[in-house]
Amino acid sequence: MFKKKTQSVLMLFVAMNLFGFLAQKGFFHTPFKINFLLVVNAMLLVMYFVNTIRINRMDKTNPNAMIRSVMIGTLLKMVVFVTVAMVYTIQVKIPVGMPTLIGSMGLYLFYTWLEIKGELYKN
Repeated sequence: MFKKKTQSVLMLFVAMNLFGFLAQKGFFHTPFKINFLLVVNAMLLVMYFVNTIRINRMDKTNPNAMIRSVMIGTLLKMVVFVTVAMVYTIQVKIPVGMPTLIGSMGLYLFYTWLEIKGELYKN
């Protein structure tokens, strides 16, 4: 059974994939490169689960460990995000564009917010 915090992240993942599917089928026009956003969405979901596993294994009695763990997870996601953006740009040889990068950073911030909110308000 999934925890409540995991359900919200999975709902975000499904909603973003539905948005991408509808945009690719031509239901609406968007300034984003949908394939890039879908790759970032999948990468952020994987990084969320990696960070959740790492946070669940840490010492819960040490508040400094919690702060360090959240900061390391945020930095790790940022490094992976930048690496994915550079690899995508090099392989496709098409500029990603500012709206797509801003949309990706919005996804990054939303996933990070859901992760931290889930860790702070456990039931």
